[in-house]
Amino acid sequence: MSNNKKRKRAPGFFHSQSISVISIAMVLFLMGVVAVMWLIGGDLKNHVRESVNFTILLSPESDPGEITAMKRALEREPFVKELEYYSKEQAMVELQKELGENPEEFLGWNPLSPTFEVYVEADYIANEDSIAIVEEALSGYPMTESLSFKHDLVSELNENISKLTIILLVLAALLLLISIVLINNTIRLLIYSKRFTIYTMRLVGATPSFIRRPFVRYNVWSGVVAAMIAMAFLAWGWWYVLDHYPLMRTLLTLDHALTVGAVVLLLGVVISWMSASWAVTRYLRMNVNKLYRV
Repeated sequence: MSNNKKRKRAPGFFHSQSISVISIAMVLFLMGVVAVMWLIGGDLKNHVRESVNFTILLSPESDPGEITAMKRALEREPFVKELEYYSKEQAMVELQKELGENPEEFLGWNPLSPTFEVYVEADYIANEDSIAIVEEALSGYPMTESLSFKHDLVSELNENISKLTIILLVLAALLLLISIVLINNTIRLLIYSKRFTIYTMRLVGATPSFIRRPFVRYNVWSGVVAAMIAMAFLAWGWWYVLDHYPLMRTLLTLDHALTVGAVVLLLGVVISWMSASWAVTRYLRMNVNKLYRV
């Protein structure tokens, strides 16, 4: 008779265990997506900032040797990420493509000036103070005839990046709170079915740590399994995005994948451990009458 009862209970308990793991996996998957968005957002804002450049206009009669010396000096500047030089001839070729004719043919000379396009590190575009430092350094070169930079564009860019950062922070905080609540409720419901077992163990003299240990151990392993399931879905999504959107390959790197996997696994273990501990402690403090009413 008792064996038949155990067989009847086992499927129900196994079913509740499965639902618990799947529920935790879904929540961890969402947290993984937020982690990916956060990592991509950081690299994306740096990429956008570094695409803004300073244009140094040189004198049309600049000496090639002096231009080479200036190029070497610019490459040694700590704020320079990338440097491109356009000679008078290259500038004329580009202008000819735009106009459809060569202005040099009817002018009889090349009026254009050689230029440097300076792309600086993202940190130097983050605020007006650092931009001013870069402008002062570039304007200090003797061969600099004029310096141009899109201040309005950068100000708007930095403002939008700040707004996006705040939105991502709020979203991450809300999802983390929701994740903790959902995982905590899922584990509490699972331990709820064992509340009388906890009470019986307490009656026979088992210590709280002894009673708590198997529940915590089991739910931590459930959190690990749920994290593995979440990481499997994240890996599939990762592969799908890289396969269909090749441009994302510069943003979705192996380091990011390892970071997201570590975050998902850590959240699965920590939240499961804390939730199981809280749930068992709650039932340890209840008297038998209250156990019937909860």
